[in-house]
Amino acid sequence: MIAAPGTALVRIDTNVRHQSFEGWGTSLCWWAHHVGGWEEARRNAVVEAVVDPVDGLGYNVFRYNIGGGENPSHEHMKQHREMPGFQRADGTFTWESDANQRAILLRIAERGTALIFEAFSNSPPYWMTHSGCASGSSDGGDNLKAEYYDDFAHYLTEVVRHYRDEHGIVFRTLEPLNEPHASWWKSNGSQEGCHFDRASQEKIIQEVAGQLASKGLDGTVVSASDENSMDDALRNIDAFGPATLAAFEQINVHSYAGSKRKELRRLATELGKRLWQSESGPLGQDISDDTDAALFMAERIIKDLRELKPEAWVDWQSGDPSRSWASFTLDDREQSYAPIKRFYMHAGFSRYIRPGATFVEVDSEDMVAAVSADGSYLTLVARNGDRNASRGYTLDLTRLPTVGPAAEGHRTSRTEDLARLPDMAIEDYRLVVTIPAYSITTFVIPMP
Repeated sequence: MIAAPGTALVRIDTNVRHQSFEGWGTSLCWWAHHVGGWEEARRNAVVEAVVDPVDGLGYNVFRYNIGGGENPSHEHMKQHREMPGFQRADGTFTWESDANQRAILLRIAERGTALIFEAFSNSPPYWMTHSGCASGSSDGGDNLKAEYYDDFAHYLTEVVRHYRDEHGIVFRTLEPLNEPHASWWKSNGSQEGCHFDRASQEKIIQEVAGQLASKGLDGTVVSASDENSMDDALRNIDAFGPATLAAFEQINVHSYAGSKRKELRRLATELGKRLWQSESGPLGQDISDDTDAALFMAERIIKDLRELKPEAWVDWQSGDPSRSWASFTLDDREQSYAPIKRFYMHAGFSRYIRPGATFVEVDSEDMVAAVSADGSYLTLVARNGDRNASRGYTLDLTRLPTVGPAAEGHRTSRTEDLARLPDMAIEDYRLVVTIPAYSITTFVIPMP
């Protein structure tokens, strides 16, 4: 096929299949802890914005934070970041804790579809730590006391059991670690965190897996290790011993830092582990406005999906005081939310690439393509990061088994919020499109 004048030729090949996709998601801390305290109808409206696949984000993957619980005498964590814990120092459990996050979780369970739940921990309870503080140790080193590894695993697995037995929520995975290699988790910090060196990671992974098994919690398996850097994840997991590798079934990684996406994908495949991009956001980026945040994150998503090839892509915060991290703003006085650019950017992926889709080959680093679970359509998402010039493409569809007469389009830019475009004619398996400067466009190509 020859490209139309002034356009670049891009081939899509549905015969070259990549990861089968489980879905899109978000963690629940800290926004659910925040919004869960609103009046019921108003917090439910936020849940609809997150789970509705037509007018909302259509997310189906949710990470529930098992709070460690901070020392009651400490007052250093930022608002909404001090997550309630369930276990007192005397060993007794207080299941009435964490009512806000739980309210959101249970509403999601009522309203969402094809749901996958994960439970994760940022820190052990403060009384299990060396520093007596849930934000980290005094020097950024290991903070869980040696004699409390079994107690910490007991704590996490008891929470999993409680949610299964009392609320009917089965967490498919339980993650006892969060950015454990990082050395910035120090006492008197702004949020929960805990360093674990590699040997300590292996110890807690095996302990949690053992207690899940001994308690008959066979619906839940361990995931690890949620490193901040993909390079750290690759290095540490590649060095895990056989007993540790056998103790967990899913690799979680954050895509904030590192470059070894392809290498980590290869390792996950070799080990037979499911791989999630379990947290991301514009960490350390100079973001000047909402559109910059949307375009940056669209680039991150596309790169992750093309190179890391995760089975799920999970955002960190759907609502956050920092706009560049959020898909919607939150107004406590009115108990209301308002979508911003990242909402529409994410929806351009998540409404049209649905759970069960399979990613396929497209030979442009600025695009991803996926075939729907039923094979009835292909979704292509294209990003143009040039601030000044549009880009033209001739999409070669000859490697699709069949195509319909026209493609549907949706665009987010500085002036558009997932705006519906006029249908575009497909002629002789060729679709000619223009992506305006600094925009993200979703094309839905029927395959009847």
